[in-house]
Amino acid sequence: MENKKRLVCPMGVAGLLDSKFRKIFHNPNKILKPFITKNITALDIGCGPGVFSIEIAKLLEGTGKVICVDMQEGMLEIIKNKISGTLIEKTITLHKCTQESMCINENVDFVLMFYMVHEVLNKENLFKEVLPLVNKNGLLMIVEPGLISRKEFNGIMDIIKQYGFIEYKKLKIMFSKGMVFKKV
Repeated sequence: MENKKRLVCPMGVAGLLDSKFRKIFHNPNKILKPFITKNITALDIGCGPGVFSIEIAKLLEGTGKVICVDMQEGMLEIIKNKISGTLIEKTITLHKCTQESMCINENVDFVLMFYMVHEVLNKENLFKEVLPLVNKNGLLMIVEPGLISRKEFNGIMDIIKQYGFIEYKKLKIMFSKGMVFKKV
């Protein structure tokens, strides 16, 4: 049996993920604003340094909740330091997961998986754990690097559809493949 290692974005890249240069191509406000409404519970899986989590919290304007999930304590510490003493601090919950499980059992209205699904060895287990948490009419946003093959991305979409999701809106994000799904 081959011993596969999970490819996880290293802590040393956290600054790049949060850079002004990256935000030119992946502007969190532009990407998220059409899909975030007040009073929702959002789940950002593989949140990294919180670029998208913090934007979701801002869009919630003091309502709702954002659960930031990452397996690296260091990434969660970066978010904690960024939000400490701010108005959005009470909107954000930091949650450390393991490689085997998200360990989340709260129902949510919006799930973001930005550039992280390709890092997961067992995608079916990931979706089996997360997708049942999404409320009816809830949204799931998947964005993957453009280097991911169309075949691999379509395979991800096929798994998602098995859980009662339909394609809602194709995303046009530079250097990326993306789709928003709606749970019916």
